Amino acid sequence: MSRILCFSGTGNSMYVARLLSEALGGGSVESLSGERLRKPSEFEVDADSPSEPVVWVFPTYSWGVPPVVADFIREVSFGKNALMARHYMVTTCGDDMGRADRQWRKLLGRRGITGESAYSVQMPNTYVCMKGFDVDSPEVARAKIESARTRVEAIAGSIISRGRDMLVRGSFAGLKTGVVYPWFVRFAMSPKPFGVTEVCRGCGACAGACPMGNISMVARGEGVCRPEWGDKCAMCLRCYHMCPHGAVSYGSKTHGKGRYTMMMAELPDRKSRR
Repeated sequence: MSRILCFSGTGNSMYVARLLSEALGGGSVESLSGERLRKPSEFEVDADSPSEPVVWVFPTYSWGVPPVVADFIREVSFGKNALMARHYMVTTCGDDMGRADRQWRKLLGRRGITGESAYSVQMPNTYVCMKGFDVDSPEVARAKIESARTRVEAIAGSIISRGRDMLVRGSFAGLKTGVVYPWFVRFAMSPKPFGVTEVCRGCGACAGACPMGNISMVARGEGVCRPEWGDKCAMCLRCYHMCPHGAVSYGSKTHGKGRYTMMMAELPDRKSRR
C-alpha cells in the first residue's frame, strides 16, 4: 500500500498517480487542490504506518517544482508516521525535468524529511503560454501515454525495491532549474492575461474546475456571466485546456494553439485549435 499525494492540472499527473497506485497494490490517491492548496497549514500529511511509502506526484513547471506544491510542503503539518516514512517523487514532463528533484529534496529536508528516489515520466505537452510552445500532435501524445504505463510499472518496481533515481534531466539541467525556473516563477505566472473570447457562453466550467478556486463568474449584463481570475492562480492551465468552447485564452500568446486534457487524449478529433 502507499499514500500518493497528487497535484494535477490537465490530468497527466493524476493519470500517472492512478497507474502508480495500481502498480503498488492499491492505496489512496489524494488530490492536492482546493483548501489543501489555499490553506496548507490547516492540513496534515500522514501515513498509516512508517513503512508506508509517501509518493509526491506533480507536473514539472519550467524544470522545477510547481510553486503551489513547494508552498504546500513548506506549510503543511507532517504526522509522526509521515516524518519517518520513505518519500518519493514522480514528476510528469513534456520532455525533461531538469533538477526539479533537487528542489523537492531540499524542500523536504527543511521539514526534517529525507527524500528517497525521484522519477520522471514523459507525458503530453500542455504549456502553451509562450512563443514556440504548443501541445503535441495527437500521435505524439498517444505515444507518450502508451509509454507511460511501462515507465510507471518500472517506477513502482523501483519504489518497492528501494531502487535509484530514474530521471530524464535533459541538457543544461542546472541552467534551466537554476536560472530559467526562477525567472518563470517571477515573470511568467501572472493570471492577468487570462480572458475569454466572444465564443464564451458563461457556462462556468472553468470556475468549477479550477483547483485553486481562483475563478469567479461575474455578471456582465442581464443574464450574462463571464469568468474573472483572482491572484491565487497555480498556472496549471486547466481552465484553458478544458474549456468546452475553446473560449479561454492567455492574451495573444495562445492564439491558434491546441488544447489538451487527459480525457481528450484518445479523442484527437476533439482537439481544437482556435
